[in-house]
Amino acid sequence: MFSAMYSTTAATEATDDRAWLREMLRVENAIAVAGAAVGRIPPELAKEIEAACEPSRFDLEELTRRAVASATPVVPLVQDLRALVPAAAQPYVHLGATSQDVVDTALVLIARRVSSLVLDDLWAVADDLAELADRHRGTVQIGRTLLQRAVPTTFGAVCAGWLAGVDDAAVRLSAARSGLPLQYGGPVGLGVGTQLTEALGTALDLPVPPLPWHTRRQPIIEVATALAGVCGALATVATAVVLLAQNEIAELAEGAPGGSSAMPHKRNPARSALVLACAHQAPGLVAGLLGSQQVELQRSAGGWQAEAPTLTQLLRLTAAAAAHARELVGSLQVDTAQMLANAGDEHASQDAAGPLDATGLLVDRALEAHRAARP
Repeated sequence: MFSAMYSTTAATEATDDRAWLREMLRVENAIAVAGAAVGRIPPELAKEIEAACEPSRFDLEELTRRAVASATPVVPLVQDLRALVPAAAQPYVHLGATSQDVVDTALVLIARRVSSLVLDDLWAVADDLAELADRHRGTVQIGRTLLQRAVPTTFGAVCAGWLAGVDDAAVRLSAARSGLPLQYGGPVGLGVGTQLTEALGTALDLPVPPLPWHTRRQPIIEVATALAGVCGALATVATAVVLLAQNEIAELAEGAPGGSSAMPHKRNPARSALVLACAHQAPGLVAGLLGSQQVELQRSAGGWQAEAPTLTQLLRLTAAAAAHARELVGSLQVDTAQMLANAGDEHASQDAAGPLDATGLLVDRALEAHRAARP
């Protein structure tokens, strides 16, 4: 009953067990393609392996059950894949790879896919914030620090600040996504040869790192912290909407507010609450991934195994936060008259005139930076 609140349909489809099976078989298929390309696998046998890497030929429920015995689904997957090909092709299945190579590379492919979904929504949020910043560059609003009245600002300047935060988060996530590399280290991380590794990187369209990263988990940490940064930037917007939508302030309202089971008169900031609920869960997941960086010798016992389900949940939550924020910002209602009334006479004071004169420049800078950052 909670899945639609904390993931999206597309993110769930990109991260569920069927997706994992699909991406792990994609890796095994690409190993066969790469092996044939560099002369390590006879072409006719590579084609047998490629033909067998069809998800519908595998019993997903049975694979999941058998994965427990080896603490990885790759062992039963490779067993079943070998059983599907002629005896002559069996030695070439999973050529040079270890379970971690397949899981890490599948995780990279999944993370890149979901990050693209997040970025689509995130840039849409940024575009809407840019439009709000421009439209309300002269809309006076009382500033509030530590939740107390401060001096006047403009709602356009406030939106410009939100825009800068969302742009920063999008740029960082895009960089982390692009940097997610191939994993192909073999049994103890010595690699499988430059030619084969480069060919696999080409087959999967993934960057090839200088060394395998079995024992250095920075690529996972980079994307995880970038995802948490997205949640944080969106939570800043959602928090403001929750506070400014209070009846006593009434400067903002959600376009499609939620109802109450007990109080029919209420117009709850439901989308904002969901953004915040997703964001509240992100730090704990990142902490878990940070704790997994400690690796025992050539392969982690426990920490690495914890990464995939943890990052999967973080990907889903971030996708949900971005989708909820897109709906929130795209339909946000702004009561300019109430903003002016709440500002009172303070906006006309001499002390406030200087700072208010500068808000237009801040908006222009934010819009210029957004245009430069936007793909």
